[in-house]
Order: sequence, then C-alpha cells, then structure tokens
Amino acid sequence: AGGDEAGGDEEGAAMGEAAAVYVPWVVRKTQIVQKFTTTGTIQMPSFVSVEVAKASRGGNTLQARVDSIDDGREDEVSMVRYNAREYVTHMTELNEELIRAWNNEERVKALKMAIQCSKLLGDSSTPQFYPSLFVLVTEVLDSFGRLVFERIKQKGLTASGKKKVRVQEFEPSDVTDEARETCKNWFYKIASIRELIPRLFMEMAIIRCYQFLHGYSEYDVALVRLAKMVRGIADPQISIYARAYLVRKCHDIDPRISVPLRHCFTDSCLAIRQVRGPFWAGKVAEGYKLSVNDYCQLLHPAVDYILACLGQHAERETCMACLREYAALAQPAEGGDGSTPGSALVLAGILSNFKASYLSGVGIQLTALITAEVERGGGGARSENLALYGLLGRALVESPPAEEQRLPLLNEIWKHVAGVRDVGTYMDLAVVYVEYVCKYFGDAELGLLLNDVVRHVAADKAWAAVQGQLRKVALNVLRHRNDLERLMGLEAWASLIDLIQGEGHKEVDLALLRLYNLQASPEAARDPVMLHLGVSLAKSLHDSITTLSTSDERREVQVLIAAFVDKVDFGADLEKHLNFVVDARRFLANLDGVTKSLVMSVLGLIAACNERVKMKHTRRTMAFVKACLAFAHVTIPAVATDKLWQLHTFLLAAQVALSAGLLSQSESLLKAALGVIPDLAVGSSAAPPDAAVLSFIPALATTLLATPAHPDGDPLLLVKALLNAIREHPWEGGAAARIEAYGSVVSLLCGLAQASAPVAVDNVESNHVLFAADEEYALDVRVTLDAVVDEAVQALKRQEEIPAPATRAALAASLLNRFLATGQLTASSSETLWDLFSIALRGASSPADRALLQRCAKYCQAIAARPGIRRARLYEELGRRMLSKT
Repeated sequence: AGGDEAGGDEEGAAMGEAAAVYVPWVVRKTQIVQKFTTTGTIQMPSFVSVEVAKASRGGNTLQARVDSIDDGREDEVSMVRYNAREYVTHMTELNEELIRAWNNEERVKALKMAIQCSKLLGDSSTPQFYPSLFVLVTEVLDSFGRLVFERIKQKGLTASGKKKVRVQEFEPSDVTDEARETCKNWFYKIASIRELIPRLFMEMAIIRCYQFLHGYSEYDVALVRLAKMVRGIADPQISIYARAYLVRKCHDIDPRISVPLRHCFTDSCLAIRQVRGPFWAGKVAEGYKLSVNDYCQLLHPAVDYILACLGQHAERETCMACLREYAALAQPAEGGDGSTPGSALVLAGILSNFKASYLSGVGIQLTALITAEVERGGGGARSENLALYGLLGRALVESPPAEEQRLPLLNEIWKHVAGVRDVGTYMDLAVVYVEYVCKYFGDAELGLLLNDVVRHVAADKAWAAVQGQLRKVALNVLRHRNDLERLMGLEAWASLIDLIQGEGHKEVDLALLRLYNLQASPEAARDPVMLHLGVSLAKSLHDSITTLSTSDERREVQVLIAAFVDKVDFGADLEKHLNFVVDARRFLANLDGVTKSLVMSVLGLIAACNERVKMKHTRRTMAFVKACLAFAHVTIPAVATDKLWQLHTFLLAAQVALSAGLLSQSESLLKAALGVIPDLAVGSSAAPPDAAVLSFIPALATTLLATPAHPDGDPLLLVKALLNAIREHPWEGGAAARIEAYGSVVSLLCGLAQASAPVAVDNVESNHVLFAADEEYALDVRVTLDAVVDEAVQALKRQEEIPAPATRAALAASLLNRFLATGQLTASSSETLWDLFSIALRGASSPADRALLQRCAKYCQAIAARPGIRRARLYEELGRRMLSKT
C-alpha cells in the first residue's frame, strides 16, 4: 500500500493534467470489501481455531517446531461455514495471529498459516464473494511478505548497506552471505509447496526478497516467469485475480515495470474469452446460478486494477495495443448470439486508466467501438455499456479533441444518449456532456442540450429521482460559463434551475451568488432583472440557514450575502439605495454578518450625501441623513452576539451625525455606546478582552471632546456617563484595568479645561465655545478631574486591589505623565501628583523607570521657567521635591 501511494502521488504530479487519476490499492480494497458480499455462507477450513490452540501451548521449542512440520492432521481439517461478516472478522484475527506468531519467533507456524490462507484463494465456489476473499487473504500474505523482507533487511545487511536510507538503493553486494542463504531458504520452502495456487501466491508475497539475491536486475525475469505460471490456473476468476496480485507486486517494486503487466492483461483477455466457452458458460449458469455477463462483472476489480497500473506510465503505443486486444475480445463467436460478455469491462478499464490525450486522439474510433458495444447489449447489461459514453466524455473534457471532430463526436454520441429511457442513466451521461458542450461550444448548443435535459426529466416528475445529477449539471455550467447576464438569458437554464430542490438548490444558489458578486458591474447591479436575481438568491440562501446549519455553512452564506449587499449601487439615487437597505433588513434579519453590512452601507450613504452637497445640506438632504441615522440606531442593537462591534459602530454613527451637525442624534448614539460598555460580557459566548475596550475608550474620549453639551443640561453628562460605565464594566484585570481606562478620562477632562479646543468639528461649537466664560463649568471640570485622579490614587495605595508593585508603579507613572502633559497644577492636585510620584518611585524596578521619573521632575522645572506660566511656584516646588528623591 505504501508503494502504491508513493508511486501514484509522485508520478501524478509529473504527468500533469492529461494523466488518468491512479487510485491506489489501499483505496480500492475498501471499496471491494464493501461492494462484493453475499447473503449466504462461505466455507473455511477450521485451521484458524487449531492454530490458535497450538499458540496457547507455547510451542516455541525445537521439538514443538519439528512436530508442527510433521503434523499429519493438516489434510484432515474439517470445514466450517461463516456468513460474510464473520468471515471478514476471522480473517482479520488470523492476520493479527500471524504477526503475533512471527514476533514470538514462531516462524514455522507463521509460514504454515500463510500457506493455508493462500489455499483459500483456490476456492471459487462462491464467486460473488471471491473479490472480498481475495482482498482479505492477500492482506495476510502481504503481512507475511513484509515480515520476511524486513527481517532479512534488518539482520542481513553489511555495514555499508545499513547506511543507505532508501530500500531501493541497496544491492546484493550490501547483503551478507548468511542473509543471502536465508533468503534462498525461504524461496526453497515455498517452491516445495505441491499445489500451484498457494505456491504462486506465496512466491508473489515475498517477491521483494529477490532484491537480496539479484538487486533490481532480475525482477523482470522473475515477474514474467510468474505471469506465465499463472496460465496454469484453469479457473478464469482465480487466474485473473492472481494476475491482479502479481501486478500489484510489480507496482510495489517499480511502477514503471510494464512487460509483466502486458502479459497479465493479454492473458486476462484470453481468460474472459474462456468464460464464453460452452464449458464455463454451462458451469456458471448451472453451478453458480449466474449469467455469463453477471459473472464477468465479478472480474471487474481485478481487470480494472491491472489496467490502472498498466496505464499509469504507459506510452501511446501501449494504449493502442490494449485497444487492439479489446477489439479482438469484442468479436462475437461464430454461431453465437452476437453478445460479447466481459468486453465492456475491458473497454471501461481502458477509458478510465489511460491518459485522456491518447483517448481523445482516437475519439471517433472509440465512439464506433462503444456504439457497437451498446448495440450488442453485452448480454443485456445495457446501462453498463452506455456508461462507456460517459467515460469517453470525461476524457474528451480533460483533453480537447481536434476542432473538426468536436461536433461530429457530439452528434454521434448524443444520438444514442437522447434515446436512453432510464432517466438515471441518461442524467449520468448528461452531466458529462453538458460540461463538454460548455467547454467547446457556444450558448446555442448549450441551450439545445439543456432543453433536452429538461424534457427528459420533466416527464412523469422524474426530476425528483435525479436531484444529484441535476445539481452537477448546473454546477458544471456555472464552472465554465462566467457571463451571468448571458446565462440568465437562456430559457432552458431557468427551467433547469426550477427543477433543482433541497440541498442541491442551495448549492447552486451559492455558486450563482458567488458568480454574481465576482462579475456584476455597478451598472449591471442597477439593472432591475439582475438586482431581482441577486435579491432572490440572497433571500433563498438566508432562509436555508436553520438552527441545524453548521457554523461553516452560516459563515459562507453570510459572506456571500454581505458581498452582494456591498455590490448593490444605485448611483446618484441615494434614496432608492436606502429603500433597498430597509427592505433587505426585513428579509435578511437572521444573519448578523449581513446586518453589519447593511448598517455600514447606510453609513456609507451618509458619507456619499455629505460629499455630494459639500456639507451644505438642504432640508431634503438633512431629512435623508436623519433617516439613515435612525436606521443605524435601530439596527445596530440587532447584532446581539457582537457587543464590541456595537460599541464601535455606535461611535462611528455618532461621529457621522456630529459631522453633519445633528447634535441630538449624535448625543443619543453616544449614550447608546456608553450603555453597551457595562454589558460587553452579557449575551456573548466570550467577553472581549480588556485591551479591546481600553483601545476604544480613547477614541470615545476624543469624540466627547468635540461634542457640545445641551445648554440647559449638565455639561459633563456624557463624561460622567463614561465614568459610570468604566466603573460598572466587569474588567478582567480588575482595578488595574479600570485605572488605565481612567487615564483617558483624565486626558479628556484636562482637554475640556483648556481655553481652546484641541479637537474641533467644522460648523460645530464645542463646550470650549459654549461655556467659555462659565466659572461654574470650569469648577465642575476641575472637581471631576480631582475626583477621578484621587480615586485612582486611593486604588493604587490599596495593595489588595493591585498586588503587584510593578503594575502599581506603571499605572502611577502613566497618570502622572498624562496630568503633567495636559493638566494644570493647583495646590490640591500638586499633592495628588506627589502621591502618584511616590507610588511610582516605590515600585520602580529598573534604572529606566527611575530615569523616567527624573525626566518628569525636570519637566516640572522647565514649565516653571516659562515666562507667564500660572502657578510657576507650584511646578518649581513639585519638581524640586521629585529631584530630591530621584
């Protein structure tokens, strides 16, 4: 299995897109066991239980091993019968028992178990189960072969051989004489097996050990010899599966070995021809109660794997040679009924496993071969033969045929496909040839083909049974047709979409909306037909999301619908755009990501309106802005799962309102933002971190600095509301985070206390103008500032609130810096700053911390030295006291 995967991946990358996809055995074996089973019972020798009993006796002595070899009861083992599930379980246990025996140094017992298992492959009395039996038994043989190879490699390499990393690198010269003799001994033991089938399978199981004797040079000779030996097996099913095992071993050794594979394929074709003879046809009908065609279908896994390995690295000549072998096999016998059972599965294997470029070059000839196969009926297996058209179609899609052959190929093939009565078979082929038409033809041909598809599936409501194929047809069209407007102009396309339901309809809607978002220009988005299409798709996808939908599904739909909302553009007609957004909120209300996009679109409309009127609003434009703000104010709280987004968006809307001079709306939005802060941890699966909130507060404080208060109300109403929100918020960092947030409020209050506004908005008078000569306002600002700083100082002094001295020191230094940079000293605030300095000095843990405090002291002295500075003596005294401590 490891060799299969490595070879397939490496070469698949090297050969490019034209190479057929190689399916490794590790994948195929699981599919075989699941597909090929039986409801009856299968006989198995009872040696499994006998061997387990011997293992329990601990027969690891020399005498026990001799007795095991001379045990004459081997031929007297009775037969037991199991159902398919029990058989699989027993074979799995036997594989584990063989490995356990080997690891316990019971080599003879492991050898006997492998031989007995290989004998099971000679029993084809239950042909329906034989493919699964083959998989189970070869698993045991693979384990045995791997154990033998690894033991000789581990103990039999010279010093130079052990240095080589890759198994393929070591040669016979790297193997010791003792290991070479051990290897020969294993081959001699197997050669002494009397029966052909176990002898063949056992030698194939350890064929890798030839490397110890001859390196890679003799593999071709040994593999060809084994391929010829398989001809001695009379049973067609056993012989073909034996060739499949040999081919797998060839692939494990070197995927590019081809001569033995050619022998195996040719001989398999002869074995299929043998099944048609009177002897085997009679035995299949009377002994197995099967038709010859049904019996041949049981050979498909082996034949297909042989062709998969042969076609993986095949040249064009090998492909043509295989087609010639098929042509000989497809010749009806003289005097027969004209049928050729088994020929269709060979042609299917060729079409599935050789490079598409080889097949598309002879597309006309292959069409004639398939047509002949369909007309012969292959023993009545008409659906299997019709599937050959699909395999050829995939090759034609992957590798384009000559341009002059494209239409004749389509006409000849569709002539037969259109007459298929079984809707499932018809749709399987339609999936392929719709893609063929999309890739190589125009809208007219596509419309004709889609009309034929709709006509077939619409009769008797047959579309209900082929929803999967209808979905694939639609997705194939969307993958190759990227002009949405032209596609929607096809009447057949609309009819096809109407037939798709359930999850398939959702998947098609996703693809359509994705294409709409990628291609629709602003002009096209304003087209009523295209806009109606986008709205219909968005609403359909929105309604498809339920409580059972996964987070990935919800996220994908949200992203696509939000992109559609952003795509909509009505140009200069802003009111029409607003009406669209209002309507969209009504039918797209259950997805938060879409609601966010609607809010941002409305705020964008306000910005567009401001730009258009150059901030000189008329009554009509102002009413429009107010309507947009009202929409935002009502819609933002609907996103209940993302409080942090609410916070930032309320602030953004308030800033937009302030820029338009709508003071009452701005104040209302700011109050809404402040009301969110205490509730940030409510209604959310995870509260936002302190850092996210702390980064928001400075932005809010800057906006408050430019926002005028109501003349008849409290000038600091919003500032005090911010302080209350900070106190009520459940900070993860406790008092330390709260004090850090107070730092922004300190800067805000210091800014409000200045004579001129540090931040201003055009045509909006801030508090600095409204309360310029109001001593009561100035006193209120000073009292509030002192209270905030005092509260912070008291919290810093309480070690139980902030235990870490370094944290207290950093917070104190930050507040000290903020106040000195933006505030003005008074007698009381001077003592407060001294307290902050003392706390910062006590927690200073590095020379850099002390240097920072020293610069603060020098800054105080520098301010005192400025001419005309008020209260210079306070600055000088504070600076002198600080320097004396630093």
